[in-house]
Amino acid sequence: AMAINVTHYGEVSVLAVAEDLTGENVEEFAVKSKKLADESRHDVVVDLTEAEGIDSKGLESLLELQAQCESGLGHIRLCGLNPTCVTILEITRLARRFEMYPDLDTAVRSFG
Repeated sequence: AMAINVTHYGEVSVLAVAEDLTGENVEEFAVKSKKLADESRHDVVVDLTEAEGIDSKGLESLLELQAQCESGLGHIRLCGLNPTCVTILEITRLARRFEMYPDLDTAVRSFG
């Protein structure tokens, strides 16, 4: 099964993390992130609704995706983070680096 599912809503691409953003899933996330760049898709929502946790490699992959989006003059949004994931972002001082939304619909519409 795919751990990372990609869908497109107009110009906005969504990377939905079906499991935790850890271990081997991070490699798949990186591959699919790179493919979005190759397709010149730079407005991206990472949907973490199904993710229970994120490890250090997962955090690195989010920062890499953010840099990739911004270099293409786009933006990254995170949505659906559980309290554990929010805490991880706060402890690592990354919470302020990312715009976070409660759900996918709100995140996608935030691009306006």
